[in-house]
Amino acid sequence: MIAERRLTRRRLLSAAGAAATGALVAIPSPARADGSQEIVGSWSATVTVTMPPLGSFASLLSFHADGTLVESRRLFLADSPFGPVLETGGHGAWERTGPGRYDAFFRFLLQQAPPSAGVPVGMDDVALQLETNASGVLGGTFLSTITDTEGHAVFTAGGTVAAERIEAQ
Repeated sequence: MIAERRLTRRRLLSAAGAAATGALVAIPSPARADGSQEIVGSWSATVTVTMPPLGSFASLLSFHADGTLVESRRLFLADSPFGPVLETGGHGAWERTGPGRYDAFFRFLLQQAPPSAGVPVGMDDVALQLETNASGVLGGTFLSTITDTEGHAVFTAGGTVAAERIEAQ
């Protein structure tokens, strides 16, 4: 009985080791055969609003292997269709549309900024079309639509995104 237990434990450990090795081998490398870069990972971006011309701001984007996306930027917006607002981080999804090409979507929740009571005022839906290249740059365009709490569009903006991968230091 003890010999059977050891044999079972050995088989279990061997199987676990083989599974772990297989999982490591299955992790895609950032560089793809077509020379483009894999989008999975975190990126430091500059977003430039060109329609209407409103300038640029910094953004952080994290694309997860399961197709989810998290975006983060400044929380306080002094000038919006609702006046000063606070916005949450953006949460959404992405998908590959071709070699080195991706579509993504994420949403922010908006609320009145202090000293107000923080009442919800709407949301900001952002659609992205992105492309990676062999030099590791992620770039593309975005369209942002701000809606009120009833879902009516109150403002639309568009522009460009340029990002570099965040690497371990």
